[in-house]
Amino acid sequence: MTRVLMLTLVVLAGNVPDARGDLFVSPLGQDTNPGTAEEPFATVERARDAARKRRRTEPQASERIVVGGGTYRIERTIVFDLRDSVCGDAATEIVAAAGERPVLSGAAPLPGGWQPAPQDLARLPKPARGKVWMADVPTDWPAFRTLFQGDTMLPRARTRGFQQAKTASAGGQAIDHQHLYLPAEAVRAVADFSQAEMVVVPIHPWVMNILPMTEVDRATGLVHTDVPATYPLGPPNFANFPDGTVWIENVLEALDEPGEWVLDAAARKLYLWPPAGKQPGDDVVAPRLTELIRVEGQIEYDGPSDTPVRGLVFRGLTFTQADRWPWEAEKTGWGLQHDWEMFDRPTAMLRFRGAESCRVENCRFVHSGAAGLRLDLHCQRIAVTRCELAELGGAGVLLAGYGLGTKDVNRDNAVTDCHVHHVGRLLWHSAGIWAWQSGRNRIEHNHVHHTPYTGILVTGRTSPDRKGQGECSRTVRWTEVDNAVDSKPLTWHNREPLMHGRQNVIAQNDLHHCMEVMGDGNAIYVSGTGGGNQVRNNWIHDITAQNINASIRCDDDQHDTAIEHNVITRVCGEGIIFKGKNTICNNILYDIRDETPNGTPCVHKRGYLVLPYGQVDGSLVQRNIFVSRIPGQALLFERTAPAPKTRRNITPAMLRTCEADYNLYFNTTEPGWGQKHLKTQRRFGIEQHSLEADPQFLDPAQDDFRLKSNSPARQLGFEPIDLSQCGPRDAGKTISCGDRSGTTNQ
Repeated sequence: MTRVLMLTLVVLAGNVPDARGDLFVSPLGQDTNPGTAEEPFATVERARDAARKRRRTEPQASERIVVGGGTYRIERTIVFDLRDSVCGDAATEIVAAAGERPVLSGAAPLPGGWQPAPQDLARLPKPARGKVWMADVPTDWPAFRTLFQGDTMLPRARTRGFQQAKTASAGGQAIDHQHLYLPAEAVRAVADFSQAEMVVVPIHPWVMNILPMTEVDRATGLVHTDVPATYPLGPPNFANFPDGTVWIENVLEALDEPGEWVLDAAARKLYLWPPAGKQPGDDVVAPRLTELIRVEGQIEYDGPSDTPVRGLVFRGLTFTQADRWPWEAEKTGWGLQHDWEMFDRPTAMLRFRGAESCRVENCRFVHSGAAGLRLDLHCQRIAVTRCELAELGGAGVLLAGYGLGTKDVNRDNAVTDCHVHHVGRLLWHSAGIWAWQSGRNRIEHNHVHHTPYTGILVTGRTSPDRKGQGECSRTVRWTEVDNAVDSKPLTWHNREPLMHGRQNVIAQNDLHHCMEVMGDGNAIYVSGTGGGNQVRNNWIHDITAQNINASIRCDDDQHDTAIEHNVITRVCGEGIIFKGKNTICNNILYDIRDETPNGTPCVHKRGYLVLPYGQVDGSLVQRNIFVSRIPGQALLFERTAPAPKTRRNITPAMLRTCEADYNLYFNTTEPGWGQKHLKTQRRFGIEQHSLEADPQFLDPAQDDFRLKSNSPARQLGFEPIDLSQCGPRDAGKTISCGDRSGTTNQ
């Protein structure tokens, strides 16, 4: 121990202090120490308090807290507030010691140790008897929803998957947001549901819910949930889920494989079948909180302005082993679009809430039931750079401003050069990176892959329901809306000044293997938000998921978005979907696929360009290259007639109302594929200069989409696209972009 301490102190001493003197932290330090390199503090909180004390006498000076390598077990959220704020170029830095990787963990070993569980433990399956261990959970620990062994999040015991009933039993309770019917086999499989949670995909397959249950009728299979689901709890109306759409977790009857565990919160007992079959050690840890660090200014929620914290820097830290935040009974109207996240909630390990001019650099957010990072409400000029966000229960990065209104204070942030992968391990609808009601941000040079749902989102979709029952409706700032809109109808153009997700730049990102579990999602998605967003120079490739909708999608109520200079190749589903007046120019769509690599047909395969409905008139669709390798493959889908009356607002959307021209079409297996399209569309006065011809790429099989000198696309004014800058620009280290292997594990 003495040798380890000396090595740690040598590392700390190797960090050159400024004239003021850095403050040092080590797992082997003591909070009674002076915080020097030789005698460091033990906790970040103690160093923070020491920095605050010094700042009272020199408020303009910078402070640096140097954190040594090792694991710091966080028992309560560490808060940085206005006392830690700086002015001008000064900063409060919390940084890793040179060459070290400090780990901030939200979990700890069970203090009472482990004992073999009784062989006759009721409800335990026969294969598990004699192999399960148990530990007492302290009464002051919260009921946790995740468990870790080292860098692995252990799976909670679950029954096999089923599909819930589509209709209620005769004369029985109707299926709604809190009632569903389990098949008889699922009910028989569990003797006691009191500690269980139900995992379910409801009627719309773009969300899943984890719900506690209050009552199960064993005769009918009727389940009453304690918390409302996002949608009625019938089976999904489309998409495929081969492992089922509902199952029960945290029940002893399902503890039948190594690595699984069950928490009996009422009895304060944890049961674990160790992965290696041996007695668990201190490497098995249970989380005690979700939010590890919060940077919080003074939020005046109902007022026009807030007072932000400024100048915080986090560098070289690892955030890990936090818990999943539970869904709340009163969440209706507070969920962000389709309940993909929650408004202003501590669901992430690092959270900014009222902050400006802060940086998060070279940090890791990994192996956690929580989301990685949130920028809530007032957040401006916050840069998240060169971070890894991986193996998370929720989203990677969320930027979430105030709801519909005039308080536009979540903006001008940057998420760049990050590696985001294998997120949404618990909440499958979680995005890699999401900007909600947040504008003028740069989401650039990121590598996003192996996500169960959408890779990158920019949205603001809100159901303006004054009763607070619609999606995001309780986030609406009605006084501001009424003053701004007056008696005008709430059309997109009238609401646009109140929708703050505008002028975002999503550029030079490398996305692949998105949409591996859920339905109706995309690689990049923009919907129901402000104008001026740019989706450009992204490389989207190798998406092999059956349920994906499109690679890029401008969904309902979305206009003034530019989709330009993107390359889409070897992806399932559809190419580009748009439902409003948008710009689709100078993109390459090559080898869109109608089936997965194992031959399973894709759920969505309407074409390379899809216009499902909406006001698309005046959209620019020009200088794009469309190349198919499948005979008879659909090129264009357009709605030429209104939908049935049961689907109101589903209006015709046709390419003939767009400014479509100078496009190039080619099918490697079917001559005339493009001409059929051009012959049809030229009757309406569009596509007059477009061509069917081989674009003459240099080597598309090797992802070289540069044009040969004789390419006909050059005649159409197509501008070359450089893929070499897609993905992280990591100084001194190459982060692999375009790895085509692997799957998302659920």
